[in-house]
Amino acid sequence: MTPSSSTNQTIAVLFGGRSVEHEVSIITGHQIMDALEVAGFALLPIYIDKEGNWFAGTPLRNLKLYSKAGPLDLENLPNVQAVSFSADRSIRELIPHPKKSKSGIFSKPPKLWADVFLPAIHGATGEDGAIQGLFELADVPYIGCGILASAVALHKATTKRVLASGGIPVLDYLTITRAQWAADQTACLTAAEALNAYPLIVKPCSLGSSIGVSRASDRQELADAISLALELDDTALLERALTDFFEINCAVRSNNGISTPSACELPCTSEQVLTFEEKYKRGGGKSGKGGTKGPGGVKGSPSAGMASLQRIIPAPIPDELTTQVQTYASTAFQLINGAGVARIDFLFDKYSNQLFLNEINTMPGSLAFYLWEATGLPFDQLVTSLVAEAQARHRQRQSTRHRFDANLLFRS
Repeated sequence: MTPSSSTNQTIAVLFGGRSVEHEVSIITGHQIMDALEVAGFALLPIYIDKEGNWFAGTPLRNLKLYSKAGPLDLENLPNVQAVSFSADRSIRELIPHPKKSKSGIFSKPPKLWADVFLPAIHGATGEDGAIQGLFELADVPYIGCGILASAVALHKATTKRVLASGGIPVLDYLTITRAQWAADQTACLTAAEALNAYPLIVKPCSLGSSIGVSRASDRQELADAISLALELDDTALLERALTDFFEINCAVRSNNGISTPSACELPCTSEQVLTFEEKYKRGGGKSGKGGTKGPGGVKGSPSAGMASLQRIIPAPIPDELTTQVQTYASTAFQLINGAGVARIDFLFDKYSNQLFLNEINTMPGSLAFYLWEATGLPFDQLVTSLVAEAQARHRQRQSTRHRFDANLLFRS
C-alpha cells in the first residue's frame, strides 16, 4: 500500500488508558501516529484518561498537551469530544457522551469513526484482551494480537506454561496471590526461598515497562518486593535471579500468515534489572548504525520512548545464537497465536551458557520500529503492513459462521 492509496483510510489510534503504563502509552501512540501520517493515512486520535473516560479529536494529536502539570481539561478543549464506543456492531460511529457533550440543542457533533483501530495501550485493559474483546464484539478491524494471545502474553505465569509446552526454555518460577499473602506471609516466603537461593526477582504478574520489578537478596527485601508487586497486581511472579547474564530482544510480526523475525538487539544497561528509568528516561540512543531516533522525534528525548534506550543493533552475538533467538521468538509468537507485532525478550545466562525466553510484549514500546528499521523496513512501511494485515484478519473473521438455526425453542 503506497501513501497515495492510504489517504482515503482513517486509522483510530487509542492511547493512555487505565494502566500504570499510561504515560508510556501516550508516547507510543504519538510515535505510531507520526508513522501513519508519513504513510498517508488520516488519523483519529482517541485518548483514554486515567479514569477510563474516552476523548476523540484532532487536538489530541499534540504531545505537548500531556506534559502539563495537573489534570487535563479535555471537556472544554475545542474540537475534542467526550465519546463512548459501542459494542453494537450496527453502530458505526463514536457516541457523544450524554453528560459531557458540548453540543447545543441546534448543533450536532461531527461523526467520528475509522476504518481500522490500533490500541497503543500498554498493560491492563490494552494488552490483556479487554479492548480486543470490545473490538471483536463491535466487529471492527484492529491491529495487534487478539483476545487469547493478549491475555496469555500479559499474564507472565501463563506465558511460561504455554512456552514450556512448546519446548521453549523459561526460568523456574513461583506465583503468590494476594489471598495467599494475606493468609500466611511466612509460608509464602518459605516457598519462595525453596524455589532458589537468593537473589530472587519479583514482578507483578501482568505488568510491563519494568514497573514494580524488584531484586531481593534476603527475606526482608523479598517481603517488601512481594508487597510492592501485590499493590500493582493480584499475583506476584518470582524467579531466580541470574547474576551473570545479558539481554537479547527480537521482534516478530505476522506477514501473510507467516511469522517474520526482526534483527536482534542488545540493550545496554548498568543495572541487573532493566528499570523504567533505564527504558524511558535515559537519553542518548545508540545503535550499530549511529543511533536510534524516534519518527519525527529528537534523539534521546523522552518522547523517543523505547527508542531512547541505549542499545546495539544488530546484537554482537554469534550467528548461531541469533538464529536460536529468532527461531524461539517466531515459535513463541505462533504458540500464543500472535498477530500484528510483538517484541520477545530473552536472557542469556553466561554461567550455564543457556538462553531463556523472559517475556512477550504484544504492544511493544515504540512498536519496536528500530528493530525493523535495522532489517530495511521503515516505520511508515511497518504500520502500513500492520493496517493491511488487520484488514485481512477481519475479512477472515467475517467468513466464520456465527449462526446455527436449530429451532430448539420452537413448539408446534
